[in-house]
Amino acid sequence: MRAEPATPYEGDLYRLPDWAGRRAAERELGRGHADGGQFDTLTLETGSVPRFHELEDERLAELSRAEDCAEREVQRARAEFESQKIKVTESQRRFGEARQALDESRRMVAELEQPSRRPGDGRPTSIALTGGRWAGIRRWLPAALLLLLLLIVEVPILYQVILNWGDSPEMTALLAAGAALIMLVAPHMYGRAFRTWQENGSPARGRWLLAGTAAVWLGLILAVAVLRRDALVRPLVVDGQNIGPASDGVGQLPTMILLLALLIATALIAADLGRRMHNPNDRRLRELRAKRDADADACARAQLDYQRDAGYAESIGQHLQAADRRRAGRVRQIDNGFDSLATAYLGGVVEGLRDPEAASWAERILIRRRDAGAHRG
Repeated sequence: MRAEPATPYEGDLYRLPDWAGRRAAERELGRGHADGGQFDTLTLETGSVPRFHELEDERLAELSRAEDCAEREVQRARAEFESQKIKVTESQRRFGEARQALDESRRMVAELEQPSRRPGDGRPTSIALTGGRWAGIRRWLPAALLLLLLLIVEVPILYQVILNWGDSPEMTALLAAGAALIMLVAPHMYGRAFRTWQENGSPARGRWLLAGTAAVWLGLILAVAVLRRDALVRPLVVDGQNIGPASDGVGQLPTMILLLALLIATALIAADLGRRMHNPNDRRLRELRAKRDADADACARAQLDYQRDAGYAESIGQHLQAADRRRAGRVRQIDNGFDSLATAYLGGVVEGLRDPEAASWAERILIRRRDAGAHRG
């Protein structure tokens, strides 16, 4: 579908005379010549109308002016047409590039719009494909609740571990909450980073960084396990009575193994939840879809610009093709216009003479003039 140019080419330099105003002036002139005695019925009988010679000179001058305007119009239109062809070529190139970019974006989105079946397959989640907000909430809510539950469990345990660190119970509770948050958020973020490595890969330095981080975290877990073991072997005082340690009767080695297993399991759960909840391909899909939409808008604008430029060039071509018809039409309009001026002048003369015979002679003059004009044409 071709878009019409916002402003079609208008290259007319020639403007026709105001025939209505000129006819009124000629009629008034003829009436004045008759009233002033410069024209009478006898002159009409001879068929000689001096004013006609003046009008003929004006007609020839007007034809010359129209021809000069026609030549300049053609030259200007050709120059404009050549300039517009360059512009059309440029807009066509931009449209081609925009369409190519859109096709590439559509291809990439189509390749990515397949649900992931396993980590590392380079596919987004089905939630990212459908874009359902509530579906995402239903899917990730159990994992979020599990993390919250682990956090709730860790806080009182760590409170007991660092009971002697805070200046007040409130400070101890804040320290315990912060420690529990770190104990869960850190492995959760590690799981997210691990999933990114699964999907996108990383250089050897990145793999060593992941391994080093895991080793450091294992060391921290070991430190926390030692603190918890010490807290368990610490004597408990209830209502002012020493009731002995909580791990009374249990060896330190089994206690240490149990604490390590619990801490490692908690960290692994948080890390696996992070790995499952984070899929970098979801973000990549959103970015590609946004790029595709932007490319579609750019392509539509480029197409519209190209169509308008092509339509404008076509209007210039049509103007050039119609040059001969326009020139012939102007000649006819000028001839008919000056014939109407001659008729108006004789009409004014007849009105000024107020002689029925003068009207008859004027009509004969006009008939002869029209026959001569037809022969000339």
